[in-house]
Amino acid sequence: MTSFYFEDLSERYNSELDDLRTDSENKNVLNLRLQEKRQCFKDLMPMIEEAPEMVAPALHGAYAFNDRRILDRAANATPGLGRFPRWAEMERTLDIQPWARPLIEMCLETADGDVFLTSTAVLEWMLTEDIRRPDAPAQADEEDEDDTEDLGEAGESWMTEQGFDTPDR
Repeated sequence: MTSFYFEDLSERYNSELDDLRTDSENKNVLNLRLQEKRQCFKDLMPMIEEAPEMVAPALHGAYAFNDRRILDRAANATPGLGRFPRWAEMERTLDIQPWARPLIEMCLETADGDVFLTSTAVLEWMLTEDIRRPDAPAQADEEDEDDTEDLGEAGESWMTEQGFDTPDR
């Protein structure tokens, strides 16, 4: 179960990671591209408010999670609306990779860094959990059959009920 904030942000974040994952020859280059993002992190910082999903991959793999309760609370909240945890509270529940500490410090020097860091932790956690809003429709399986013909048949039936002739096929 997630808030609309995280539902939208996680979709964009996952898409960004997918874009980083392979090159034009379909080779896995994720680690190389993540390293590049980490090296130019300072240049990406102005984007944390408007496009956090573009910056967040720099912290991909930075966290190990020790407290599901705070992550659940954060995933169901929206920044600025009460229950959203501050970074200091979130940080106490994480094991953080040493390479990520300088990036975190850069974030904490900005006005939006606190929200961004909490959001990145939740996004990373959501990658490892199957978290959805209970009222969200399940995503269609890629192997689901195409129901175009069924819709066509239903349309023909409706047209027949309305007094129109059935088209010849």
